[in-house]
Amino acid sequence: MFTDCDRENCSSRYHDSQVQMKIEVDIDPVIVLPKASAISLSRLIFVLNSSEKDTIRDTLTSSTTPSLNVTSTVPQELERLFILNPLRSWKVVATVKDAKDSVIHKDSATTEVLYAGDKVQVNLSLSSRYTEYVATLNSPDSISSATPGTVKQVLHLNRLILSVDGVIKVDSFATPSPYFTPLGTVILPYDYLTAGSHTIKLSAYGPMGSWDVSNPLFSGATTINVGAGADSATPFILYWVGPTSGTGSISVTIGKIGKVIVNTTIPGLL
Repeated sequence: MFTDCDRENCSSRYHDSQVQMKIEVDIDPVIVLPKASAISLSRLIFVLNSSEKDTIRDTLTSSTTPSLNVTSTVPQELERLFILNPLRSWKVVATVKDAKDSVIHKDSATTEVLYAGDKVQVNLSLSSRYTEYVATLNSPDSISSATPGTVKQVLHLNRLILSVDGVIKVDSFATPSPYFTPLGTVILPYDYLTAGSHTIKLSAYGPMGSWDVSNPLFSGATTINVGAGADSATPFILYWVGPTSGTGSISVTIGKIGKVIVNTTIPGLL
């Protein structure tokens, strides 16, 4: 099994002591948003698997030493020391889960074969797999017609639906008022957006004459690319899809990547 040493020397070198491995984990924050509900971290899980089929598991929480800060919006640095068997390589996997058991951060590394008495440090940098974002809409009080001399039409919005990749993520009704406050700001938070390309659709609903309120008055969609450390602004339009065949629209901007903000204004015409 061994080369370059006799059995006695090898036994002394490799088996008289074990490997000390210190794992340092840097946990990047999930982007800060000004809202009450945010991703709350639950536990940091270490799984160490060796080339000889050893498995070691360990978990850090808010009540262990060291402790995991449950606040996802602050960076963290944590260290953990493990005593391992020598004469094998080790794969280290660190996973951070939140209170909903979703994987928020994950990273891994694999060592070379470690020998007795070795002291190694493994550094893991855990970037967030998700982004928190919020959509804001400035609720209008009326829209006007393109026909000269026509008075403005009072507009009431009472429901907003935001979907990601065809799946409804936020379905918000005006509360406690039957309508969103005219000229006020409506907030639509959504916490879990993975990196990559996503189609964002926003629809606004409300009563208008005999219009079927199950159908939107405004609707629009765009594709955004979410990536760590990248900023962008993607404008798109919510088109008027309510009664009449007018050309009204809502101007929308998807803001900073990492904190995706949908800002809307109403220059719409019937």
